[in-house]
Amino acid sequence: MPEHTKRALGRGRGSTSVPDDEAFGLVVALARLARRGARPSHLALALLGEGHPVPEETVRDAFGKAVRGLSARLGEEGPEEGENEEEWAERVADEVVASGQRVRLVPARVRRIDEGIARDMRDRGVVWPPPELAGLDANPEPPSLSGGEVTTAAVTTVLRGGAAVTPQGIGDVLRAVQRTGWGNPGASLVEYTVDDVPDAAQEVFLPDGGMSTVPDGDVRGALLSLAEAATLEDLRDAWEVGGATRGWALDLCARVETELEAGELGDATLTWLMGSAFMSGLVLMAQVGDRHWSPQTGRRTP
Repeated sequence: MPEHTKRALGRGRGSTSVPDDEAFGLVVALARLARRGARPSHLALALLGEGHPVPEETVRDAFGKAVRGLSARLGEEGPEEGENEEEWAERVADEVVASGQRVRLVPARVRRIDEGIARDMRDRGVVWPPPELAGLDANPEPPSLSGGEVTTAAVTTVLRGGAAVTPQGIGDVLRAVQRTGWGNPGASLVEYTVDDVPDAAQEVFLPDGGMSTVPDGDVRGALLSLAEAATLEDLRDAWEVGGATRGWALDLCARVETELEAGELGDATLTWLMGSAFMSGLVLMAQVGDRHWSPQTGRRTP
């Protein structure tokens, strides 16, 4: 809370204090947002997003706590004696998978919407999924990773950074989260980047392995540095974008479901289908399937 402004009354009458002009709005917002189970760090970011004055140290600590929470789930110990970083990352990934944690590939709600669109299209006599997409996919035998394998890839990338990223690895994950029966031109482009444009690709995908645009090493350190170095305006924008993105994803799901129920596919379904072949579809699935969304604040745990 902002400190009160103190002033002397004079002539031995002591002093008085006047609350900061912004304090009233802050108190009202706290009363509205605070509830049982609400974490102080979540409340701080919710207040920040609404434009209330939140101490800079509190904001940075809230973002840092999220990163440190990730550390707790992955373990803070580094490689054991005689173990290199690749072996260490694989061991930690195996432990995460063995604990029952899995990346959610295609959320059930997304799958139901896709199935509804497919039924509608076939009822109209349309060949579905579009065969043209399969024709743009150059991989004759695309792999199909399980949720556990994608989890392993995610943990390994967090712990090793760009050193763990390869064109085939990116393609494998893109295929794991694609819609059933669809070709995947995007994954194909990544998988064959080195063959298609070898000179340009070597600037990104290094000859000895790894990806130059992602720093090598534990990503958690880079995230902590970002939380400490980014401006408050950038941190506020990041928080707001997270909330707006989830709102967009859930709204699009609801609008497509309404069109399916009415039997009249329209603009929402077109937006959905366009996203199925582009990055916006991946963002949508990540938001709909996010298990770490904070029910206390209506925002994702950062």
